[in-house]
Amino acid sequence: MTDLLVFGSSSLVGSHFVMTTRHRVMDMGQIDPRAEKLPVVGFAPIDLTDAARVEEAVRRSNAEVVVNFAAATDVDAVERERPRSPEGAQGPAFLINAAAPEAMARATRETGKFLVSLSTDFVFDGVDGPYSEDAGPMSFSPKLSWYGWTKGEGERRVRAINPAAAVVRIAYPYRASHSGKLDFARKIVDGHRRRALPPYFSDQQITPTWVPDVSRALEFLIDGRKAGVFHVASPTVTSPYLFARELLLAIEHRPPELTEGSLKQFLARPGTTPRPIRGGLRCTRLPAAGLQLTDWRDGIRQFAAERGDAG
Repeated sequence: MTDLLVFGSSSLVGSHFVMTTRHRVMDMGQIDPRAEKLPVVGFAPIDLTDAARVEEAVRRSNAEVVVNFAAATDVDAVERERPRSPEGAQGPAFLINAAAPEAMARATRETGKFLVSLSTDFVFDGVDGPYSEDAGPMSFSPKLSWYGWTKGEGERRVRAINPAAAVVRIAYPYRASHSGKLDFARKIVDGHRRRALPPYFSDQQITPTWVPDVSRALEFLIDGRKAGVFHVASPTVTSPYLFARELLLAIEHRPPELTEGSLKQFLARPGTTPRPIRGGLRCTRLPAAGLQLTDWRDGIRQFAAERGDAG
């Protein structure tokens, strides 16, 4: 059993990991995970926009491993912080997504702690995905969202400062239940039951991540102190439209009424936030080590089974 310092354990992915890990977790963040009955040994509030405090907290912790789930993830809200150029960026999303991981990397390098930091497929512009683990985050570009750039900058800083750290990229994470905000799959289910489903893009390529896979991958990386960049996502690609159709079919047991949309047409509208069209993650390193990842169709079946919807 290892002592972990976890940032953001109340998050969609972090809470599943905390509920399933065999390790001891001390949480730091803005939301007390004990209110959600998550099994942590303690909690300390911290302002993640204060990099100096984050660095000091990591230095002073007795934990052997630091796991960072914390992020500003509201893509459209983050886009409103976008500057004309990335030089001198100081908005909250930049501080949480880039400066805080940098502080963690510096403190873990100097104290010998192992760092795992979560990232996203949005670090790519979606021109020629799915992307391999060797592909680096894209440079500042009109095709890249500000969210994607800040997460990519966090990756760059972590890897440059602490090469012994691990970066784990995921894409469109989903799980059967969570007390917090709706995820990719549960948002579809909720919209369907409220009869308020928007059109789903049939021309976008994605590789959704079944959240339990992330927890298993993190256990593997922590146990072996594995450094590098690792992808956790569906081994095959799909589109939001096809995923939504298969998900609703698994739950309702009849073909759903679903409208096709076009991401290309959506992005042509003035003021829309950039999103990867031909995106997705190619996963090779974890499967090569014997850790099999869940295909999106199998993830849907597990999602429906856990919710009691499977027929």
